Amino acid sequence: MSSQNENIVILAAAGSRKTEQVVELALAVPDGSVLITTYTNENQRHIISRIEQKAGVIPSHIMVMGWFSFLISQCAKPYQRALTGEPLHIKGLNFKGCRNRYTKKCDLRYFLDSNSDIYRDGVSEFVVALNEKTQGAVVKRLEKIFKHLYIDEVQDLVGYDLEILDLLFQSTIKITLVGDPRQHTLSTNIGPKNKKYRGAGLADWVVKRSNICTLETRDCSYRCNQAICDFADAIYPNMPRTKSVDVALTGHDGIFTIAWDDVEGYVKEHRPVTVLRHDKNTDTKGLPAMNIGVAKGSTFDRVMIFPTKPMLRYLKDRDETKLKASERLYVAVTRARFSVAFVLPNKAK
Repeated sequence: MSSQNENIVILAAAGSRKTEQVVELALAVPDGSVLITTYTNENQRHIISRIEQKAGVIPSHIMVMGWFSFLISQCAKPYQRALTGEPLHIKGLNFKGCRNRYTKKCDLRYFLDSNSDIYRDGVSEFVVALNEKTQGAVVKRLEKIFKHLYIDEVQDLVGYDLEILDLLFQSTIKITLVGDPRQHTLSTNIGPKNKKYRGAGLADWVVKRSNICTLETRDCSYRCNQAICDFADAIYPNMPRTKSVDVALTGHDGIFTIAWDDVEGYVKEHRPVTVLRHDKNTDTKGLPAMNIGVAKGSTFDRVMIFPTKPMLRYLKDRDETKLKASERLYVAVTRARFSVAFVLPNKAK
């Protein structure tokens, strides 16, 4: 079983080089196989790119894999027969479909669709049930393959994923979890299990496991200047304050609001400006834009945000309790090094 000092959870502010640390830790492992896993394809690409930049190629002792790929290929498929009755029953992942909510757990259709693809909301629950059914064989197999397991963007893991983490904490594998509860813009599933630990609640989940893991925090941002850090911190007043480190001043720094009619002039004066929006239905005056959720993990010099109505209300009264999606505003603001400009609609001038 892993000791407390071997299991580490690092909760770090935006711009604190979380992914960079995962890569450096993995490359520094002197012995044994390493698995790095994360939820999104975009973050997988970031991790692979950073490893290649530092090492030229992916070292033979390191494997980079998506969270669902890990659960299905390394956990569910090897011992699936214990629950499915067949050794090659599971085909793949049903990411978009939903099972009938009246299906009972004793029915295989609770986990698998008619094509034998496992439902997104059922993957981690299937693995937990399978490990119990096989008297821990699933985890024991992982122990024979991997000596170190790093999970990046751990705040994306929810529901039965946390039960998987508990099983891993109790294994002989050295577990390192890295993430920021304030950046919970995506979720691996929508199941109700462990709902209170989503988003900022993840910190509470970690604290309750102080006997099997060590919590570390990173409160420095190497990306954002102090004005941006202060604005972002105010969205989560109960979280640790963030200190800006080594971010230059440019003469146009911090948080700004601009009128709708001044957008073109602002973009022309302060190029390059990255435009962020809630979704594709947002009017960005014809400017190329990126959805906030997709922007997570990226860094830009200057950001222009076309805010949602709750964001506009927050800009006016700074009452974070009324924000419907605090994490989206936090992610949007903390993409910028130097400046953030919120576009106010004409009626809000």
